Amino acid sequence: MSSHPQELILGVPRRPRIADASASAIILAIAGGLLAGPIGAFVGGAAGGALANQRQPLEMAVREYLTKHALEMVFFYPAPRAAKVTFRYGPTEYWTVESKMPDHLQLPPEDTADWVYGNLISNELPKVLHRIQRAS
Repeated sequence: MSSHPQELILGVPRRPRIADASASAIILAIAGGLLAGPIGAFVGGAAGGALANQRQPLEMAVREYLTKHALEMVFFYPAPRAAKVTFRYGPTEYWTVESKMPDHLQLPPEDTADWVYGNLISNELPKVLHRIQRAS
């Protein structure tokens, strides 16, 4: 977790940037620009850079987090101020976990998605993973 304040929202980590997930999006934008000629290369490079600085969509960020922890996301249930995720942690073992923003917090949509993600990976999933490990 980064210690930079801009990488946290209300004490939980924000969603990773697209560039953190995969360099392929940047490469595809630049390659597309190269096919369009010299001006297209500049535009493609700028578009790739702008895309790389955007936050990953909530579902993508959660899926990537679970994959890094050897878990498979089976279902993703988004809501305006929450997300519910069902994941597989064994051949026939599943668990559903939810991150729900409290009513007293009022944030813009992008910050809401960041908070839901951060709460999920910092608070909700660790509780579940601890219980799963104890049961194993």
